[in-house]
Amino acid sequence: MQSIERHLVCVARAHHLHRLTIAFSDGWDPTGDGNEAASLRDGRRAHVWLGSNWVGPGDTTHLPAVLEHELGHILRRDNERSTFLQAGGVLLAVLATAWLPLTLAVLVAAALRLLYTGWVWHSELACDARAVRTCGRDAVIALWRRNTDLLRTLPQPARRGIVLRAAATHPPYRLRVWWALRITASPGTVSHPLAVLPAAYDTIPPHAA
Repeated sequence: MQSIERHLVCVARAHHLHRLTIAFSDGWDPTGDGNEAASLRDGRRAHVWLGSNWVGPGDTTHLPAVLEHELGHILRRDNERSTFLQAGGVLLAVLATAWLPLTLAVLVAAALRLLYTGWVWHSELACDARAVRTCGRDAVIALWRRNTDLLRTLPQPARRGIVLRAAATHPPYRLRVWWALRITASPGTVSHPLAVLPAAYDTIPPHAA
């Protein structure tokens, strides 16, 4: 955790942020979702939430890619832009309801939603591009394939429900892999300050894992 905080201090200095903090989103709760990752920026202050899985022995190799993706959202000010776009969309939908026939108003609302989803997908892919350039193409592709493998362990109805809900805010993993393969970046491993070899955990006693 200290290594992560030191890395965030360097990023904050490089991008003139007053403060960039981090915390676990699930508190190491085995029943919680340790795969979560989120970020928020408010002016020159920002915060990152990470699920504990990303700093546990099994998935530490994916930590740099996950973290750099979230830093991409912070540096792009995506949460601030999202708030503005959603507020504008709601205002336009209300005006359409007031001035247009119901059928047209519904079509306008649906179009606004599709446009917002398109913007969200674009922002996710832009952050994926940052992760590819800072961590390497192979690292990002391995992350999305890892998530795909996790989905395949779920029953078909549950898997479809998750995919449909996620589509409102995140592009499908196949698209993200396709995009990572086409970003101009090194195809191999890129040195990252938080890169940790899995062998580093070989000496951890079983009861401590």
